[in-house]
Amino acid sequence: MRAIFISYRREDAEGQAGRLFNDLARYFGEDSVFMDVAGIEPGRDFRRVIDEHVASCGVLLAMIGRTWIDATDESGRRRLEDPMDFVRLETASALKRDIPVVPVLVHGARMPRAEQLPEDLAELAYRNGVELTHARWDSDVQVLIKALSPYVESLQKNAGQTETAAPTETPSTTPTNTATASGVTRTAGTAPLAPARSAKKSFTMIVAASVTALVIAVGGYIWYQKSSERAEAMRQATLLEETKKKAAAEDFEAKKRADEQAAADALAAKKQAAEQAIAAESEAKRRAFAQELDAKRQAQDKAYAQELETKRQAREKAEAEERERTRIAREKAAAEKAEADKLAQIANAKKQET
Repeated sequence: MRAIFISYRREDAEGQAGRLFNDLARYFGEDSVFMDVAGIEPGRDFRRVIDEHVASCGVLLAMIGRTWIDATDESGRRRLEDPMDFVRLETASALKRDIPVVPVLVHGARMPRAEQLPEDLAELAYRNGVELTHARWDSDVQVLIKALSPYVESLQKNAGQTETAAPTETPSTTPTNTATASGVTRTAGTAPLAPARSAKKSFTMIVAASVTALVIAVGGYIWYQKSSERAEAMRQATLLEETKKKAAAEDFEAKKRADEQAAADALAAKKQAAEQAIAAESEAKRRAFAQELDAKRQAQDKAYAQELETKRQAREKAEAEERERTRIAREKAAAEKAEADKLAQIANAKKQET
């Protein structure tokens, strides 16, 4: 009989389920934790096998990851909608029997809502759950162990009460009559009258009885001493074994923490390197973009300056041509005026002559 049944979906939380199984088995013992319904004989109804395994447990842990609700089969149908889905059968069997069901959330999953679940799993939405995180795994597991301890102890206590004591028989004290060779009837269990013993013989028997009692007392004392020594030796051996187990468990935990820390450091270093690479690439792109913008701006400035220079030269040329035209016009007007004046003088002179 396993006190704890771990229900999980392989593609959703297999790693976390295996890690939790190891932690719980190390604390409660492997005989107290059950994780996989395996080895179902051909011809057996797997629904009944699952129901039997769940019925014998004290508490069921429903491992829920991010894809637990929406996981689909080959046809695209949600697995929880399949009445033959193992996870649904396990959880529904526990809920139907009113076995405590503890939702264990991993990978940052959220508790499913009742409307997201089939009818026989709807009660799961109202069960108080726990969360196991990678960063706080050990402390989270300790909280879970504390919550599971009453269920395990209750199941173990009920299992221990199934032993019964066999009745003992007491010898009968009822006297029975037997006949002697002389025809005199005696009562069984009573000794015939013995002749009177001498005082010396009585004294010898008393001494012998005293010596026997002394020997028995000394032997009992020695046996008690030996038993105490053996018990103390066994207790010391047990303490030593527990100390070794505790030391081994602490070494294992230290190694696990070191491995987790090393993995976390490696992940952090990898993440930092990736971030630095991304930052360097972004900086290079930014610089290239800035250079491209600067080149475009310089080209635009140069083109604009050339355009302004061209316009200025055209304007100056036009102004020069205008000035030249004005000068020529003025000179022409002056020449025409001088010619007119000259003609007028000639005319006046002729007029005076006449």
